[in-house]
Amino acid sequence: MDMPTFDELRDLAQRDPEGFEALRAQLIEDCICRSSRSNHRRLRGIQFVIDARRRSARSPVKALLDIQAMMYDSFLDLKQALLAHQSSSEPSVPTSGRILEFRRSVD
Repeated sequence: MDMPTFDELRDLAQRDPEGFEALRAQLIEDCICRSSRSNHRRLRGIQFVIDARRRSARSPVKALLDIQAMMYDSFLDLKQALLAHQSSSEPSVPTSGRILEFRRSVD
């Protein structure tokens, strides 16, 4: 299914809120189905949490802020994991060593 433009979605939401919600659900389902089969369960779980946040929010703006906070937390977790992996894969620097004494030759 092709993604409608912003203006088309806005018009549909104003004119037919139930139709907009049905289209939204269909677009999400299409996106999940197009993803790798191994990701389907995780994506459905994430969508379940997003839908629950939308339902429990007192307003659309509150829902937006809650979902945005979820995304930001997920981003920070990913950043920490990448930094931890990077620091664990860096070659270790020796902390001790043998000091060699060089004598200046007299010419």
